[in-house]
Amino acid sequence: MSEHDKEIGIIGVGKIGSVLLKAILEITPKEKVIIHDINKELLKERVEHYNVEAAKNNVELVQRSRYILLAVIPQVIDNVLEEIGHLVQPDQTVISIAAGVPLSHIHEYVDERVALIRAMPNTPALVKAGATAIAKNKNVSPEKLAYVKKIFTTVGLVVELNESHLDAVTGLSGSGPAYVFIIIESLADGGVKMGLPRDVALKLAAQTVMGAAKMVLETKKHPGELKDMVATPAGTTITAIHELESSKIRATLIRAVEAATLRSKSLKK
Repeated sequence: MSEHDKEIGIIGVGKIGSVLLKAILEITPKEKVIIHDINKELLKERVEHYNVEAAKNNVELVQRSRYILLAVIPQVIDNVLEEIGHLVQPDQTVISIAAGVPLSHIHEYVDERVALIRAMPNTPALVKAGATAIAKNKNVSPEKLAYVKKIFTTVGLVVELNESHLDAVTGLSGSGPAYVFIIIESLADGGVKMGLPRDVALKLAAQTVMGAAKMVLETKKHPGELKDMVATPAGTTITAIHELESSKIRATLIRAVEAATLRSKSLKK
């Protein structure tokens, strides 16, 4: 067995770890992937389902992998870093998706020459419609960055930002799906109030939100311009928009993003 005979090793193959494993297998041969999880039953299930190799422990995984993906929750990342940090070599790359854990904290456990990337995917990655923000340290080469971007592009949109922006990303796209689920549910309730069957109302509401989002992304037009295309003079849409504006929907959503961002910042302290 040669050193770093695997392209990438994943520590933690729960829900999001499994999604990223599937994405990695689209761009990396399964023979070059190794995984480990503290949950032995889950690990066995993932090995059988994806036909990949399991490491005996985290130490073996780190010793054999060029890239190390930490797909663990923030509450346990210190335990993992204490176990593996001293083993990570300067030619390796560590990718962390642990929310709220800064690169500087990871650097306390690994050699200062190690390439570190922090990624923040959101839950729609489960259906390949995710939004992921990534931040890197100075040791990340263009080649390494390209590979990591390719992983997350497989499950949706990727943006690269300075790490100082990641709290705002948490407030917007990290928590954002929950805001949109409330909007979808509320639209469906409105349809039910007006006589639509619940299942039909929910399908129409969800498809409407998805279609509107797709128009913003694909036409690259400002949302205000797209809104004006729907709102005809003295029509139903502008009447409804008046109700939304009277209820201060814009201010409420802005405050929601602000509140989640500030909460994300406070959790670090």
